[in-house]
Amino acid sequence: MGKSQRRAERYNKNLTIDLFLRDDASSSVLAGPAPCFVNDLSSYGAGLILNQIHLNGHHLFYAPEDNPNYQLYLEHVEGEGEDEKLSVPVRPVWFNLDDNDEVHYFHLGVEFLVDPNDPRITGLKKIAAGKKEVSESWLSKLLPKFMK
Repeated sequence: MGKSQRRAERYNKNLTIDLFLRDDASSSVLAGPAPCFVNDLSSYGAGLILNQIHLNGHHLFYAPEDNPNYQLYLEHVEGEGEDEKLSVPVRPVWFNLDDNDEVHYFHLGVEFLVDPNDPRITGLKKIAAGKKEVSESWLSKLLPKFMK
């Protein structure tokens, strides 16, 4: 699909975010945080880059498909308070492995399970567009996790 045929504006600025797998029935975290980069973002979904697709014994693509209680969430924390956390439920729609001699990582496409005008989506787009500062301390804490 060409750029003129897309239904929403794309944001391609790399954004670091966490991916979690939760059991919504018990409100427990099954896997995560899995640090990832958002390299493509729209009002309807995102393209993620992860260094692993298996985490804590769960496949981040298949687990939500196999168990209706399992749900993936993208989370971004702006500050120290719980009210500064964006948590967006997502559905995985595709994944593939980018495998070369030096680096192995996964591309994961997810669809947002909230309305495109939801304040959480608006917040993610503002961050990706660079309209909201991402604290240096937050990034410095997250990047070492991604590089494990």
